[in-house]
Formats: sequence, C-alpha cells, structure tokens
Amino acid sequence: MPVIHTSRVRIEKHEGPHRTAHIENFPEAVHFGVHSGIRHFYQQKYGREITGPEYPATLDYMIAGIAG
Repeated sequence: MPVIHTSRVRIEKHEGPHRTAHIENFPEAVHFGVHSGIRHFYQQKYGREITGPEYPATLDYMIAGIAG
C-alpha cells in the first residue's frame, strides 16, 4: 500500500507541561498542556505544584478527533 501522507510536526516545550505543536502547512500553532482535574491528578501523584497556563490536554484533542 502506498504512503498517503506523512505528518511533519515540530514540538516546542515550554514551562511545565505546556507544549506547542507546529504542523506543516498550518499557520497557527496548536497548544497542549493540562487543566483542572488532570492538573490536580498529577499534582497529587507527584506531590508538587504543576505550573504554567492551562491548555487542552492531548487526551482532549484525541477525543475531539475521534468523536468528530
């Protein structure tokens, strides 16, 4: 079967869990991170504060893509 598409993505790491994905041929970056309940879970698990701004988690993007 021939290759139909190859995704080309560059990821930048920022403060805490914040990441920015730059996807080829798309002008705007996509921000990933943690928020609310997810942030609280990891703070409890690792016993330290999770810093940085709140952004949708990778899981949020996966659910949106599958449900869409």
